[in-house]
Amino acid sequence: MIKKTIFSIALFYNISLFAQADFKFEKTEYDFGTVTEKDDTLWCEFKFKNIGNEPLIISEIKTACDCTLADWVKKPVLPGKEGVIKAGYKYKGKSGNYNKSLTILANTLPAMNQLFIKGVILSKK
Repeated sequence: MIKKTIFSIALFYNISLFAQADFKFEKTEYDFGTVTEKDDTLWCEFKFKNIGNEPLIISEIKTACDCTLADWVKKPVLPGKEGVIKAGYKYKGKSGNYNKSLTILANTLPAMNQLFIKGVILSKK
């Protein structure tokens, strides 16, 4: 009886190690290039595919600062399906180089993944 229980626990543990979601991004960095400051937000998209064997769930995306925005699919992305994470940068009143990160918290291994946006803002003055 004990051997069956240990075997069942070991089997469950091994299966759970292989049952997970995983990202495959087309790219993990987006360069907006050089733009002139406006009263607007720059947006880009990061397309990904769930290459794991479990539904991928993004629980949160933490941005580097208040000038960086994130929008993502709130429902699980099934294995083999694609999704999009939108990243925004509010560039009103800004000038110079910027390089910002977005930290994705999801049911992947590792649980945290990062995306990056960068560019140069020219003052409109």
